[in-house]
Amino acid sequence: MDLTELARLATPGSSTSDGGVGGRPSCEITLFVSPRDGVVALVDGDNWRWAHTTLDTAGFEKSGDGNRAIPLTDLDRTREVLLTLDVVARITQTKITPSCETYIGDFARDLIDHLPGQWSVEVESYAMRVWQGDLAACMWSPSMAATLKQRRVRWAAVLRREDGTELAVIRDPKRDLYHVGALHPGNLHPDELVAPPASVTVQPTPSSAAWQINSRLLPTYARAVLHCQVNSIKEDLDRVRQTHESGAVPEPAPKKLLDAYHRFTTTAPKVTAAVRALAALNERQAAVLQRVEDMIAAGLGAATETTAARCTDQVAWWLTEGGDSLIEVARRPVPNSEPPATETDRPTASPRAVPPAPGRSAPGPRR
Repeated sequence: MDLTELARLATPGSSTSDGGVGGRPSCEITLFVSPRDGVVALVDGDNWRWAHTTLDTAGFEKSGDGNRAIPLTDLDRTREVLLTLDVVARITQTKITPSCETYIGDFARDLIDHLPGQWSVEVESYAMRVWQGDLAACMWSPSMAATLKQRRVRWAAVLRREDGTELAVIRDPKRDLYHVGALHPGNLHPDELVAPPASVTVQPTPSSAAWQINSRLLPTYARAVLHCQVNSIKEDLDRVRQTHESGAVPEPAPKKLLDAYHRFTTTAPKVTAAVRALAALNERQAAVLQRVEDMIAAGLGAATETTAARCTDQVAWWLTEGGDSLIEVARRPVPNSEPPATETDRPTASPRAVPPAPGRSAPGPRR
C-alpha cells in the first residue's frame, strides 16, 4: 500500500468534515507522509486546541517540537489511528486534508546534510496567523519578514547551527520552491547602518538549495554580523573616549571603563576570526589581528588577581591603538562600510569558509 494512500484512510468519502461559521471548518489538520516521522499532522485554525485533542484521542504522538505524528513501523496500528482520526474529526468538526507535498521537516533535514557545521531542525506550526508574527519579529532578511507580515504562512522549518546561526525555511505558496532567510542573532543589537542579509529562493533539491545558501546567504549573513560587531566596538570606544579623551587610564581603572574593555575582549576574537575567513589580508593587516589576539590572550592568561599596572596597560593599549587598528582592518570585508586605507602590501591569506556567528544569548519569542 502506497504511503499517501495510507494517509487518505483518514478521510474516506469527501475527505472533509464541515463545521464552523457558514459551514466552513474552524480548524484544519493537514497530513503529510514522512519517511522519517510517519504520518505528520500540522494544525491550522482558531480551534487548534480541538484539533490537538482530536489527534491525541486518535493516537497521534507528540513530537519534541509540539507537533503530532504516528510512525509507520506498525502499519496496522497506523491504519487504526487514521480511521479513528476520521471518526473523531467528524465529531469535533475538524477538516482533514491529506497533502502530497514534501513535509517541510524532511526537506529541511535533507538540506542540513549538505550545509557546513552541525545543524538541528525544528518545524514550527502557526495555527493562528498572529503566531507567525513571532517569527517575523526575529527575521533579519527583509523580504522574508515582509512575507511573514503580509501573507499567511502556516508552518516553517527553523535551522539552528551549533554556533548560533539560525535560518528559517518557508514554502512558496504557488511554486515548488522554498524561501530561506536569516534570523537576527539574539545577542546583537539591531543596527540600522548594517545591510541585513537577503533571503534566497531555492529549488526543492536539497543539494542545490544548500549550494545557494552556502554561497549566497551564509556569507552575507557573516558580513552583516561582522558589521554589527565592528560598529559596536566603535560605539563603545567613542563613548569611553568622551571621558578619557587623552587615552590616559586612572588607577584604579573605573568599573565602566573595565566593563567596556571586557566587552572588547569578548567580541574581538569573533571579529578576528571572521575577518580571516572573509578577506585576503596583507602582512600588516595580519599582524594587527595577531597583535589583538596576543594582547587579549595575555590578559586572559594572567593570574586571577591581575596587577593594576597590567590592567592599566591593556586598557590604555585598547584606547590608543588596539581598538582603532582592529576596526580599520575589520571594515575591509564589510560592504558599505568605511573604506580602509589603500594597501599595496602582498596578501598573505585568501578567503576561507564562512566564519561562525555568535550564539543567541536567549531564545526568541517564538512558541
